[in-house]
Amino acid sequence: MNQNKDRAQQEWDRITDIQDLLLERYVEQKEAIREGDRCRAIALEFEIKELRREKEKIKHWAAV
Repeated sequence: MNQNKDRAQQEWDRITDIQDLLLERYVEQKEAIREGDRCRAIALEFEIKELRREKEKIKHWAAV
């Protein structure tokens, strides 16, 4: 039972990490757009989408 609590805590910790990363990526993307660096903005969009997918997977596992 304690392993389940530890696992759940690890999952929620990862979600927190992902949210922090998402915030950083959104700021970086906004800066890239402002600077006219379209390629960097697009690359960041792919990173954002991947982080959001990972977050949703973890949320699904944590809810089970």
